[in-house]
Amino acid sequence: MKKIALLPLFVSFFSYGSAVECEKEFEWLKTTFENNDAGFHHAISNKGQESYTAHNNAILARIKNTNSLAQCHEALRDWVLFFRKGHVAVTINNNSSNDATGSSTVHNVDIPAFKQYLKDKPIEDLEGIWQFSSYTVALKKEGSEYKGYITESANPAWKVGQVKFIIHDFQDKSANKATFFMGDHSPREIDTITFLGQNEVVLGNNFIVMSREAPRTESPANIKRYLRMLDASKPLFERVSQDTVLVRIPSFDHVFKNDIDAVVAQNLDTILKTENLIIDIRGNGGGSDVSYASLTPIMYTNPIRTVGMEYLSTELNNSRMLGFLEHPHFSDEEKQWAREGYETLQQNLGVYINIDEDVTVETFDKVHPLPKRIGVLIDSSNGSTAEQFLLAAKQSQKVKLFGHTTAGVLDISNMHQTTSPSGAFTLHYSLTKSLRIPHMAIDGVGIQPDYYIDDKTPLYEWISHTQSILETQSL
Repeated sequence: MKKIALLPLFVSFFSYGSAVECEKEFEWLKTTFENNDAGFHHAISNKGQESYTAHNNAILARIKNTNSLAQCHEALRDWVLFFRKGHVAVTINNNSSNDATGSSTVHNVDIPAFKQYLKDKPIEDLEGIWQFSSYTVALKKEGSEYKGYITESANPAWKVGQVKFIIHDFQDKSANKATFFMGDHSPREIDTITFLGQNEVVLGNNFIVMSREAPRTESPANIKRYLRMLDASKPLFERVSQDTVLVRIPSFDHVFKNDIDAVVAQNLDTILKTENLIIDIRGNGGGSDVSYASLTPIMYTNPIRTVGMEYLSTELNNSRMLGFLEHPHFSDEEKQWAREGYETLQQNLGVYINIDEDVTVETFDKVHPLPKRIGVLIDSSNGSTAEQFLLAAKQSQKVKLFGHTTAGVLDISNMHQTTSPSGAFTLHYSLTKSLRIPHMAIDGVGIQPDYYIDDKTPLYEWISHTQSILETQSL
């Protein structure tokens, strides 16, 4: 996609006015979405007008009983999720209230005594001193739960002794859940907890990665490598073995295009002299199609066919093109595309219009003999441009996908945003609909791997698992 807006992972809850105000917010949301979202009519066609009417009535009944900004936000958020699970959101603007952030109880935690207790313990478990982001916590077992008490915090909203998160029902590892308290002290429920040896714990789908400070033992090499992959904010390159190299791409966001190009260029000679290549895009939620252009010639064996998309042309939607003209990371060629696209869209207001080609076919002059085999690591966080990359990669005879089915959020895409008249909320919605619909829909389905990696293989062993298959099997 040309540009994908990032969806915030957090919201702030503030006090709010009357239910009538929330009803006005809903009227604005409903009208704006119906008139501008490229996937609205597709969703109604699939789910039916009766289902949509019932959904509207149920949300409106909830809205009439709201008495806080948080409750209003929850209702508006649930309304948009009726249409699809990705490329849509409603967020609260932090300047919509002057109320203070929430808080929680400050407990008296004797840290020196707890550290001595850890030294004297004969068995090592989750109890310990852990660090993540700008926080350090003392994780103490209390009954069947583990509570993380703040010992250090760079966030002034959090004080020493407050509980930052709770891991519930730890006695049953298969049912581990956690409650994590956000920066404003609002709770976020987490359904998955992943243990990476003795020293690292992942809450959610890479939402929080905690590292043990004490007591700490040396982590195995494969866990260290996986943590490097998780921590990488920019692309990186590593040699896995004599016959296999690895490129890690955590995001295809347009701001990382130059970094991706640089990593590929700096290591291209090595890549083209090595039998196998692993491309790890786990957790990559998308960005811009041009960001993966330097990878395409390496994978190429056959002409790459890409199906285009239609833009829903409205005054609000078309304004995004004007924003691209001021974007610091857009090239002159991309800005010219945006300028011409805006003119075409403005001449076709109120309809779907394709400003590019229905189908493009990309070819290269050469098929590189090496790498012979390319494994792409994928998971349920891959969506949007990451899925577009996979559709292109799968057309190569060299490429196989390893991991889990992707998110399935590609068909309705290219996000834009607009703020409600009150300034309280921002709607994030989509401008385009793929011409693959209905014959090859990805939304709600995802892209399946060629080699499914089941839960018996820990996340930190996916690279070595894929390496083994690439080096020993004929794909």
